[in-house]
Amino acid sequence: MYPDIILLNGTGSSGKTSLAKELQELLSIQYLNFSIDSVLYALPPTDLRRMIVGDPISRSGYDYGQLTEGYHNCVKGLLEAGCRLIIDNAWINEDEVNALEKSLSGFNVVRVKVMCRLDVCIARELARGDRAIGLAESEYPLVHNFIKYNASVDTSDIQPKDAAVKLLRELKLY
Repeated sequence: MYPDIILLNGTGSSGKTSLAKELQELLSIQYLNFSIDSVLYALPPTDLRRMIVGDPISRSGYDYGQLTEGYHNCVKGLLEAGCRLIIDNAWINEDEVNALEKSLSGFNVVRVKVMCRLDVCIARELARGDRAIGLAESEYPLVHNFIKYNASVDTSDIQPKDAAVKLLRELKLY
C-alpha cells in the first residue's frame, strides 16, 4: 500500500531533493515533491540571496518560524486535497518536529532517515552554490534526534536513482 507521504529528513546537501525526484519517477502513482525550499524560494529575490550566503534577513515581516509553520500547513492542505507527497527538510528542532507531526496526524507517513557522511555533504554544499556554507555541518549533529524512522538510506557513495531503488525495495514499493 502506498503511503500518503514519504518524509525525507537529512542534513543539508545530503541528497534529499535528488532522492525525492528519483522516487517520483520510479513510483507507479503520482507524488508531488514539496520541499521547504518550495516556500523559501518564494521569498523576495534579495532575501533569498541573503539566506543563501548566510546573511541575516532584516526585512520587516520576515519570520523563519512562520515560514516553517506555513510549510507544514501547506503539507496538510495538500494531503487533505488528496495529493500524495514526498517532503524533505532538515528538521533539527524538536518543536518543529512536533508541529510537523501534528500536521501529519491521521495520514499514512513513511519517515526516511537520509544519511550522508559529513565530508560528502560539505563537498556538495560547496559545489552547489545555493546554500550558506557551513549549513550542513551545523545541522549534522542535530538532524536525526527527534524523528522515529521507518527506513533509512545512505547517499554518500550511491547515485540518487540507485538510492531510490534501494529505498523503494526496503519499503516494498518497487
